[in-house]
Amino acid sequence: MTFKKNLGLPVASLVAGALVLGVLAWREGRRASATAEVLLKDYAAFVAEKFVQASKDRYLELIGLRTGPTESKETPFALLRQALSGGAIQPPPAVVRYFFIYEDGRLEFSGGSPTDLEHVDLLLDLSAFDPACAPREVVPFGRLGASHAWAGILETDERGKARRIAGLRLDDAEAVRSFFVPVVASDDPCECPNSILPEGLAGIRDTQDAASFILRHGDGTVLYRSEPQYETSPRVRQSLSSETPFHNWSVEVAMNPDAVRPLLPYGGSGVPLVALAVLGAFVLGASALAFRALRRERELFQLQRDFVSNVSHELKAPLSRIRLFNELLSDERVLSKTKRERYRGVIDRECRRLSFLVERVLDFARSARGGPTYDKTPLDLRRVVEDALESFRAAEDGERFALSTELEDVPPVLGDARALERVLVNLLDNAVKYSPPGGRVDVHLSADGDRARVSVRDQGYGIPKDALGRIWEEFFRVERGEAQRASGSGLGLALVRRTVEAHGGSVCVSSEIDRGSTFVVELPCNRV
Repeated sequence: MTFKKNLGLPVASLVAGALVLGVLAWREGRRASATAEVLLKDYAAFVAEKFVQASKDRYLELIGLRTGPTESKETPFALLRQALSGGAIQPPPAVVRYFFIYEDGRLEFSGGSPTDLEHVDLLLDLSAFDPACAPREVVPFGRLGASHAWAGILETDERGKARRIAGLRLDDAEAVRSFFVPVVASDDPCECPNSILPEGLAGIRDTQDAASFILRHGDGTVLYRSEPQYETSPRVRQSLSSETPFHNWSVEVAMNPDAVRPLLPYGGSGVPLVALAVLGAFVLGASALAFRALRRERELFQLQRDFVSNVSHELKAPLSRIRLFNELLSDERVLSKTKRERYRGVIDRECRRLSFLVERVLDFARSARGGPTYDKTPLDLRRVVEDALESFRAAEDGERFALSTELEDVPPVLGDARALERVLVNLLDNAVKYSPPGGRVDVHLSADGDRARVSVRDQGYGIPKDALGRIWEEFFRVERGEAQRASGSGLGLALVRRTVEAHGGSVCVSSEIDRGSTFVVELPCNRV
């Protein structure tokens, strides 16, 4: 009887724990489903944006709006230029309903004819058109009109006003077949359309196996519908580019859940509740382990919150600078060529910085899904180090450090050049961020027997001894002293270690507070 009483409490505790974890597992399953829906929307938004860009590029190329030495004389815009220079209006190609020339209030058409309402709207838009261009210029425009849409070329007079306009109206059905359908499908089985899918789905040959598309007119009419349609997935709607004459047209994209499922949490399915409940019972039975796991989960949650905050801060700064200098470039009062070049240089540098940050996060995401595949070939490690130094200098903002290098010729190593270059860029980036302004960074490359060794040494704030063992963990950042002020995501060193170990190498660190840190990467040589 005493045995049963003593057993009843732990058994009841285990049953209660199993029920509690069952509820938690159910909530986790719901959260996983919600996360899967959000990711499906994100993928659809990405594909929709790529569709808009690809269709715009195809329109500009085929219509002849992009000029160049190899421009065809048969494109609609080439024919418009001939008519604008005094030649007769040629019969339009199939994709164009009609050409028109407007001069001194008179309209002349070639090909089909506009409707009466369209004719009136065209006259009103042309008579009110103020190009705001320089005198005696010939300027193409991608869209004219609010209710209808035309594209064309205008010629300004000595006052900068429109003197003559040559334009066209596209045939909607032919435009769909020429500019939009080839983006997602091809009649030629040997021709693969340009991929508009994210990198994780790039292996899918037929775009329609990964996503469905609906192209709509501004009045809601369906102009094109791909097959099959993925009705169970959330749809994302995106308006077409304003550089095209497809007024109020939009595309709706939905992803194929089966194609995206391997990239979703838990494979897009719910959590196995029974298995988790049984496992939870054993976990609750070992209270010490449960307490340790909960404490670790809390730390990880805090690190993830800090990661989101840090990445948001790192992305906000370059985006703000890009927007500021883009607005300055758009200001017509900025006439100095030197200023324009300087502003473009700042925008280019901040774009490089953004690319580096985004690439770091994507590398971590790929690593978390099972690790990237490396294309290993015999490499000249000295060349890889020099490329990393060049990329690093281009990404830096201002003269914040002094760089010293000592690079020896070493035997080839077997590896992925791009991945190893990112390892060095991460180490260099940390060396600058965690050093005071003007600090020196030493880079040394040498060979020791059958191993090549790269060291990056800084004269920065150093790493506390109790943090040396954790700096390789994802999301972890040193939050002490001056190092706390440096921005970072907490992913760089985790990616460094994973990449180096995937190449059969090792990485270690030595550090002293206020005297700096030295990171050493060793890789096996590929001697023939």
